[in-house]
Amino acid sequence: MKLRALLLLPLLFTAAAYAAPPAELMRAPGARAEHVHDPVFGGRVALYRAGPAQASPGRQTVVLVHGLGAPAARDWSAVIPALALRHEVIALDLPGFGYSDKGNHYYSLDNFVRVLDAVVTEPARFTLVGHSMGAAVAIAYAAAHPERVERLVLLDAAGVLHRSVYVEFLAQTALKRALGADSPLLEPLARAIRSRAENWPEDDELALERAGVRQRLLGGEPAAIAAVGMTGYDFSRALRRIRAPTLVVWGAEDRVAPLRTGHALAAAISGARLLVLPAGHAPQIELSDRFNALLLDELDDALGAAPYALAPGPVREARIARCDGTHGAQFDGDYEMLVLEDCRDARIANARIGRLHAVRSSARIVNSHIRDEIQARQSRLQLTGGSVGGPLTLDATSIDAAATRFASLPLAANSGEATVVLRLSVSEVSRSGNAPRELHEIVRLAPGETLIR
Repeated sequence: MKLRALLLLPLLFTAAAYAAPPAELMRAPGARAEHVHDPVFGGRVALYRAGPAQASPGRQTVVLVHGLGAPAARDWSAVIPALALRHEVIALDLPGFGYSDKGNHYYSLDNFVRVLDAVVTEPARFTLVGHSMGAAVAIAYAAAHPERVERLVLLDAAGVLHRSVYVEFLAQTALKRALGADSPLLEPLARAIRSRAENWPEDDELALERAGVRQRLLGGEPAAIAAVGMTGYDFSRALRRIRAPTLVVWGAEDRVAPLRTGHALAAAISGARLLVLPAGHAPQIELSDRFNALLLDELDDALGAAPYALAPGPVREARIARCDGTHGAQFDGDYEMLVLEDCRDARIANARIGRLHAVRSSARIVNSHIRDEIQARQSRLQLTGGSVGGPLTLDATSIDAAATRFASLPLAANSGEATVVLRLSVSEVSRSGNAPRELHEIVRLAPGETLIR
């Protein structure tokens, strides 16, 4: 009897593998689920549907794309019932996840885009909602198929920033938990991790295309393959190709995808809006009622959120501001000149500045425009969104810019005696009369060297 049971186990596993995905995951009346053919990887994709099938006033189709976690489409289980009362809802388990077939395949964002387009054949246009890795897929899809995306909602998108920047964020988050935010070990350890991340090879996409490499380095694990592929993806061009009305939603306490990524997305996508909720990485789970309400308002054009990006414009005030030996100073509004000297952890937001000078300082510059130059010595500057019209003159200074537009030639110059590093994520250089050029790279400038792009 035991022998017979053992012999039947392979058959039982095979039957389970080919069983239809459970529709009850949708937690909505009339929900249905099926396996459909996946023409990209040659297997099957679990596809879920709920909501009214017949057209009615205000009815829309909403496509939900999940993140990296094992639950796959179940991450939307608290969202689907609310949407399905009025709208048609389509969710799927991406290949390699949930009830879809799995294998040692090249689970790249571009391949996921091809799968999504192949399995969601109707309707011709829909609202696309993505969470975490699913938001990354949604960005790539909206850029590749703008004719199909009526509206785009991005929820705590993973990746996007240059891999070295993202790795540093994850490392610092872990170190703060282990050591405490005020530990003297935090900065040297973060600096060591940053250095390693900056030297990560840029050509791993080619390696991931080879099954043997995926098996040897990542054990052929779909989530690991997808994660590595996603963090190496350059979204610079895709973000600026999106034309659909876009809402970016973020958890303020997200320790997986930094809120800075939300600011960068809202800055780079034309007309995008940003809403920040008191949640972690999954607001649709942690604050499902609130998320559902805002998503339904968005579908009804009733949300009322204004575009995020500060419009470029002239500096309207002639004031000059200084920060001397202060920690945590904050600046907004217009300044003809802003001087930071021995100023640690300054924050500049929603500002228009003529010139910025920094000496032995660190600052986060968010959604702000600098008309002329930045001069910095022995400083660390992080820019997110906005623009810089003049050159960066740097001496023993590091620059970390995300979704920032540069307009000068040269872009930067090293005026000091040590190498300086610029980490550029989904940024661009755009000069009058020239086509914009994407900047998603690590640049090292030797003493006396200039950066021309």
